[in-house]
Amino acid sequence: HLVQRRNTLLETMARKYMRVTLRVPAWAQPGQIIEASASGKRFSVKIPDYLRPGQYFTVRVPDGTGEEKTTPSVSAPEVAFNLEPNIVIGNDKYFKEVKKCQDWFDCSRLCFPYVVFSGKSEDVTLKHQCCCLPCCCNFEVSTKKDGGSSSSKKVGTLAPAGCCDQNLCAALCPCCYSGPKMQAKFVNPEGDIKYMLKSNIQWCQYCCICLTCCSPCFRCCRFCCQDSQYTRYEQTVYGPDLNDDTPYAKIIYTDRMICPCIPDERIQMRIEPAEGKTLSKEDLILLSVFPSLISGYTCAEFCVPLCLPGGMMCSMPTPSGIAPVDDANNIQFEHMNIKEALAARKQDDMI
Repeated sequence: HLVQRRNTLLETMARKYMRVTLRVPAWAQPGQIIEASASGKRFSVKIPDYLRPGQYFTVRVPDGTGEEKTTPSVSAPEVAFNLEPNIVIGNDKYFKEVKKCQDWFDCSRLCFPYVVFSGKSEDVTLKHQCCCLPCCCNFEVSTKKDGGSSSSKKVGTLAPAGCCDQNLCAALCPCCYSGPKMQAKFVNPEGDIKYMLKSNIQWCQYCCICLTCCSPCFRCCRFCCQDSQYTRYEQTVYGPDLNDDTPYAKIIYTDRMICPCIPDERIQMRIEPAEGKTLSKEDLILLSVFPSLISGYTCAEFCVPLCLPGGMMCSMPTPSGIAPVDDANNIQFEHMNIKEALAARKQDDMI
């Protein structure tokens, strides 16, 4: 019996499993058996009785190819804390690459710093063009397939807006101008503008900025009286035409107020296409540069180029919590309590 038990244990240890996360289809019922596939392997799985359409569950599927004859077991509920710096683009997850000792002593990184996010089949590289020249504030995005011999493919560039990108009145007389103003542009490999972030400058907004002195009182009221510690921001991404207000995508931020006296904690950033628009994977990779730079994941590498006067940080509008400023930057906001924030997160996960 001991030999048989030992052989069974060794066989179980030698057999490898892959964890597959599935979502219950809208048409499925608890207890129903559905067909699924992962990494070229087809299998059948029974939906747990306690799940409803739209909810997720994890199954353990044996590694290998072909069709699984036995029903994979549903993994038991677990607790997970995702604290690693990563980017999720579609179904692919990219982790920030850990630098080796020789990378930190590479003098070329002082002039051309870069960050690599490694994925299962390809790597995404964010590279600053040159820190030695104050006029070079662009960040280049490229991808490289795994395999070593393949060359990098340029996806695009994030750059601050130039004088030639603005309307004529904004370039000649910016103090008296009201209307759209480009802040940052996403450029394709051919050098053409594909997407942009822009602001809408109005005279009345300058008058309302004086209300920012009352911001501490508003924050204390939200925190103590209204129980609205969470804020959801939506920032619009526009197309290549400065005078066209058609949204192509939106950047969603979720902030949490820990204390009225300190800045809010950013707990989530995501990019999704606007209603009626479709974004390719290359478009998502290009747009992901913006949240990568402001997330704090790349501060160690890009602290110098981001902080240069007139550099990229000055051209990246982010939520400030001040209504007139956010409205000018085409950022809408909604205050929520913790229950509403959880409901909004669940709704986003089901989309």
